[in-house]
Amino acid sequence: MDGQQMYTAVQELLLKSWKDRLPDIQWSIRMKKVLKGATIDGYALCDMILSQMFIGPNPSSLLISYLKHSICTQMISHVAVLRSLAKYENTCITRPFCMKSLLEILRLCIVKISCLGPPDECLQIAVALLQVVLWLVKSICLSLEKISDNVSGPVVSNLIQMCELLFAICSKDQTRMLLFVARLEDEALWSQLDVEISSVMTIAAGTKPGNHLEQYLNRSIQQLSPGYRKDDKERAETLKIKLERALDSALKVPNCTCLGKYLPSTNSMEYKTGYSNCYLNIMIFIETHLTITHDPQLLVDQILLYEKLQNISRKQTYASLCQGALLGLVDSSVNSDHTRTFAFFFLKLPQILAYMKHDDSNSALCLGLEDLLKYVSLIDSVDRKHKCDCLQEFLSQLVKSDLLTESQAIDLNAKRQSSRHAPAEPSQQQHLVIQANSTLPNILTSLEAPDKSIPDEMPNVFHPLMKSFQLIAATTAATNQLKTFSGKLISFNEATKPTVVDGSKQSHVQGALYDVTFLMLCLISQEYGIEMVLNNEEESYFERWAQQCLPDELGAKPMYLPLNGQTEQPKIDQLVQLFYNNGDIQTVQMGCEELCHYVPNVVEQTLAAWEHDYIGKEEVQKVADGICSEMFSLGVCSAAWLCSNAVGVDASGDSKVWAFFDMFLESKATQKPGFHFNNTERASMMVSIIEKMKSHSLGKIQDSGSNPALASKESCSSMFSKAFQEIMDMRILTKVVQKRLEMIFNMSGVTWICWSMIGELLKLNRRDDLSLAVQAAYGIFQVDNEQLTIALLRRVLPRLLSDPSHNSHITDPRGRSLAKLTVWCIASSLTTQNSYRADPKAKENPLRIRKRKRVRGEPDRDSSSTLREDNRPSKLRRLLSIPEDENASSGLNSALAATTSPLLVPQSSQLEPLYKAIASLMQLFASILSDNGQNSRTEFIYAFLQELLACGDAVSSSVLQFMPVSMANHLFSTINKNFIQDLALAIGQLESVVARRQAARALCIMER
Repeated sequence: MDGQQMYTAVQELLLKSWKDRLPDIQWSIRMKKVLKGATIDGYALCDMILSQMFIGPNPSSLLISYLKHSICTQMISHVAVLRSLAKYENTCITRPFCMKSLLEILRLCIVKISCLGPPDECLQIAVALLQVVLWLVKSICLSLEKISDNVSGPVVSNLIQMCELLFAICSKDQTRMLLFVARLEDEALWSQLDVEISSVMTIAAGTKPGNHLEQYLNRSIQQLSPGYRKDDKERAETLKIKLERALDSALKVPNCTCLGKYLPSTNSMEYKTGYSNCYLNIMIFIETHLTITHDPQLLVDQILLYEKLQNISRKQTYASLCQGALLGLVDSSVNSDHTRTFAFFFLKLPQILAYMKHDDSNSALCLGLEDLLKYVSLIDSVDRKHKCDCLQEFLSQLVKSDLLTESQAIDLNAKRQSSRHAPAEPSQQQHLVIQANSTLPNILTSLEAPDKSIPDEMPNVFHPLMKSFQLIAATTAATNQLKTFSGKLISFNEATKPTVVDGSKQSHVQGALYDVTFLMLCLISQEYGIEMVLNNEEESYFERWAQQCLPDELGAKPMYLPLNGQTEQPKIDQLVQLFYNNGDIQTVQMGCEELCHYVPNVVEQTLAAWEHDYIGKEEVQKVADGICSEMFSLGVCSAAWLCSNAVGVDASGDSKVWAFFDMFLESKATQKPGFHFNNTERASMMVSIIEKMKSHSLGKIQDSGSNPALASKESCSSMFSKAFQEIMDMRILTKVVQKRLEMIFNMSGVTWICWSMIGELLKLNRRDDLSLAVQAAYGIFQVDNEQLTIALLRRVLPRLLSDPSHNSHITDPRGRSLAKLTVWCIASSLTTQNSYRADPKAKENPLRIRKRKRVRGEPDRDSSSTLREDNRPSKLRRLLSIPEDENASSGLNSALAATTSPLLVPQSSQLEPLYKAIASLMQLFASILSDNGQNSRTEFIYAFLQELLACGDAVSSSVLQFMPVSMANHLFSTINKNFIQDLALAIGQLESVVARRQAARALCIMER
């Protein structure tokens, strides 16, 4: 029997059953015998029944029973019913009794929408439901315009039912999310719905001329007989209330959010016990000591993300940030730490609070500071250690930044004074950091680059600058002006480098300016990173020298003579004689840059002569003293070359290289009469630079004086375990622990560090200990978040999940804690990347990305992060790997390729290592779930996805786009109802038809 014959047979059976008045069950039996397993939707049975039902003034109750029975027994799909209902546009006015029957059928359909077909049919249900909603809104609009004087008629009754149905569809979780998916699938249809809703709202609001709803309400109240006025008034008010409620629910469909009913309870108790403070304390330390020159927005983005993840209030965040800054002041031990921590507390922290206060009022900050006042002992300790009223100075800075009012600051200061445990020490003046910040604009103005000649008064500018250089540098770093400051110093350095010291006062001044600016730039490079002295435009001599020669925290740099161009041996011999005899530098007639260029050759020849016993130690000391007699930058250049030459040489032995190096530390400065610059201060700057060179080159920790990994037999694992435990005990990262961690980072690499950190986490059993460990680990990850996250996703997690011996390590609560840490690290890395891309000048500004400086030779990106054949895990099936190009999967079976392909094809910007690592992890998850077993590994995957959805749409979409279709199918078949809703909503927001099909399928399965 062909299609046309089958269609005729179905139609004849329907008419015959109606004439014979067969009950719905017998009709269904006969219909199934005629169809013999064929799909009934293909013969438009729903349209047949509705067409036959509407013959006559009233709908046939028998045919209505046929249609209801077909819907309940799924003889007719929901798609067919919804599409058929949407065709009757004017029925609400022309056939109100038939409209009532249509509304009854619709009410039956939306009770339980399900689909047994493929994902494409589920998506069609979502679109058909959106068509029905549009039909309802159009019918409501027509009914409002055609309300008659008969207020108790079927039109008003149908109008109330339509409002109830519209509200039921738009408020029920399943149907609301189906509408959300349909909106993304058919934006044109949603636009029509928007227009119709606007029309209905215009009528309901009474702003349209000749408003029929308003007329209806007035008639129901004023023009009816007294006996019916009460009932009709209630009826009219009910209609208006239900109409407003229905329209409001329809407008909220685009704002669907995750319900989160399956997530664990909030972490507010963890905050009260101080666990949440641990991460913020670590972040404050990192920002103070490692990244104080970075853009404050980077830290603010991470803080706001953490605030959202932990669900803590803004006032708690404010209090924790200030507490972390005060703890840093207590921990600071040397003068440079004092200066930097105070610069952060007084200058940069108000900037961070200002960034966070854009969407907040003064009240939250004021409440947070009131909570801070509860830490009386902490504030007293800071005041006692630094002999100043730190909180009062901090409040004054907040007032200057318009973060607090004068009255609020006065009230807070009064509460502070009344809660002191010890009387306040009298403060003579403002803190030095605040004073330096007030004079900073004048200093920067006075350092304008000279055009032709150096003004005579410049020594008067540099002399006080030399005395408080460390303070000025910290102030400019905290206020994001260090690069401007160093640029002005480079301008002076470039303007004076051709100077030939010929004996005149002007030449001596210019040579001293070159020397001073060179030393200052060296100090900035060592303290805040060489990127702070690099110019994006024209490269200066100092920039080239610093990049090639100046040792940094990664060690000495390889230097080969000649450094730049050819050297002239007569000039070298002339300098050797000059420095040996401690002669006047004016006799050689060389420029400052030329002297810096040749002095390493002098040191090389002197060292060679000493090593071959041609000269003794006294002669070498004379050469060292002569080099530092007038220009101390020459001593720095000499020490830099010696560091490069002494790589691998033990400083504790009889090494002549390090003995020569130490001579520059012992050189005594001689002051020439009548000279403007103090040689003692310049010599002190030179010694400070050379000491840091030695510390960096030998890999020493300044606090302990020796490398603990080399000085003791303790393993790196034991050292890291103790450092991690110390962070958990103190809930703060100290300078000593940070130095130890940095040394372990450089020795072991990010993969080992990541594995050790996860190992420390999985050793714990109690929930509160695990929560604290997650906070500590998350904070340590911020030192180099992207690389550590990639190592976690590509190396650590696959090892844990693929080895059955680790199954007991990832059981709850350890597994959930690990899942939480993994999701947080991914979210943090994605947040940093998004912030970096959002800045149009990000590529020009290296400080817009947070990363750790790596040992030379360590790749900046994980070179093994690409999914190639030579490093693919052998236990993973070849099918689960991502092809390198489009042709790589050409030989795969199309059905299998479709199930293992991601929900969204990655864009070119998503081929970065982090995204590749996420894609690899999702493929591993799909492989684990394909085993159809329930164990600790699958529980970890569920916990990972639950924590991921709690991070919000931006983060979840970036990760879920790499979910294979097979993984989505398995998840929707096993997880609970509430989880299905949120996961489907997150997947449905992806800009992919495949993702929307899977989301619609999940929502239809939910009610099966």
